[in-house]
Amino acid sequence: MNHTRKPMRADVSGLKWAISTAALAATIGGWGWLTAQNPPEVAIAAPQIAVQPPVVERQPLPPWLTDDPMLPVLPTVVPLNIPARDQVAAPPPAPAAPALREVTIPAPAPAPAPAARTRSSR
Repeated sequence: MNHTRKPMRADVSGLKWAISTAALAATIGGWGWLTAQNPPEVAIAAPQIAVQPPVVERQPLPPWLTDDPMLPVLPTVVPLNIPARDQVAAPPPAPAAPALREVTIPAPAPAPAPAARTRSSR
């Protein structure tokens, strides 16, 4: 059985670099050409619009905003019986945490056998 070898591919990295460089140069050159063109003179033909400042008139505040609010006077809240630091009892101890139960992990199941063997890669 005779097998012929495929010819080796030529190195094309230099060609790729040349195409990339030419594309970059064309892009930058196109941008420069577009910016060098004079924009149309649209702003000169537009009519001049005069802007007048708005007229501000001061109005007095409504009476409900100028009057003092009618809030009732609240008495000062002061605790009556403050225990001394020596008399304060320590907090009760926290209950003990419940014991953890022991858990066993079952052995993993074996992997299933493949259904069929194909030779599609040959």
